[in-house]
Amino acid sequence: MQRLFWPCWLLASVTTGLVAGFMLGHALILGRFLDWMLATDARQFAAMYPTFARAAGARGLWVFYAICGIQVVAALALLALSVGARSHRLGAGIAASAAVLWIMVHYGSGFGAIEAVVLRSTTPVSSELAAGFRALNASVHLLHASILLVGLGALLAMPLVTGRSRDPSNAGD
Repeated sequence: MQRLFWPCWLLASVTTGLVAGFMLGHALILGRFLDWMLATDARQFAAMYPTFARAAGARGLWVFYAICGIQVVAALALLALSVGARSHRLGAGIAASAAVLWIMVHYGSGFGAIEAVVLRSTTPVSSELAAGFRALNASVHLLHASILLVGLGALLAMPLVTGRSRDPSNAGD
């Protein structure tokens, strides 16, 4: 079990960093562009964005979802390994919680449903729906990035050795 710890930690760390970067990039760049397009001309957005997304390729979206899925699985697997080894449970618990929490926020807030309708619609969405998307888009993705950065911080703070710490004050972790 200890042999699996380091590769799992590495996979969880890399994918958590990537997904946090995706979310930050969306909040700062792509999301702002989408907000601007929706505010400028909803008809043009409906005519262009779904076509662009399809042309950009389902491959790109598939890779994004695959990395997100691997991130969640790796963080949960690391937690299971940590609990089994009775080592680094706090860091692994924080990372696993972050991996699940950002998805819960996305869909639990209702933003995931709004985003799906707005980004997949080939007809102009209502002004209320567009306003709801613009109001939540940046803040939800910044919250995702923040949650994931906390998880990444917990992962990076974990020592790379899987044995118990020799420091008696850290005996419980």
